[in-house]
Amino acid sequence: MILVFFASTLSGQKVPAVTGSNVTQAQAQEALDFHNKARKEVRTAPLSWSPELAAYAQAWADSLAKWGCNMAHRSSKNMKLKSYGENIYWSSGSSATALDASEGWYSEIEKYVYGALTPTNWSGTGHYTQMVWSNTTAVGIGVTVCDSGGMIIVANYDPPGNYMGQKPY
Repeated sequence: MILVFFASTLSGQKVPAVTGSNVTQAQAQEALDFHNKARKEVRTAPLSWSPELAAYAQAWADSLAKWGCNMAHRSSKNMKLKSYGENIYWSSGSSATALDASEGWYSEIEKYVYGALTPTNWSGTGHYTQMVWSNTTAVGIGVTVCDSGGMIIVANYDPPGNYMGQKPY
């Protein structure tokens, strides 16, 4: 008899063996668990990992790396078929992980005051609010190393959040 041990996760959500991106299963699980911990704090349902979103995020991370490792969000006219929420993280070193990016986005909680999003309160907290947006159900993350040695990490969320005039949860 062969016993297989699966590490328990915070939300019970498991990342599949094939993540859909350059993010390893272990690193994807860490990032998903971190997202779900943040969501639990505000009583929103846990996210699941989407290999399709991860592939989408990976494609954008790879594109940004080709363009000099500059951070830029996809414009709505570049999004095919459907729009997704998007967080982007840049690191000058080549050892950042999806968890590092998630922790960076989460750090915006320090500036966040609960309420409806406005153009003035969103700019410093939008990464955090996308992580915990109540209607969002799935996330996928892609990572790439740039020629400069830096890294770009992109997360895409479905359905997207950060709607002006709405509260994230």
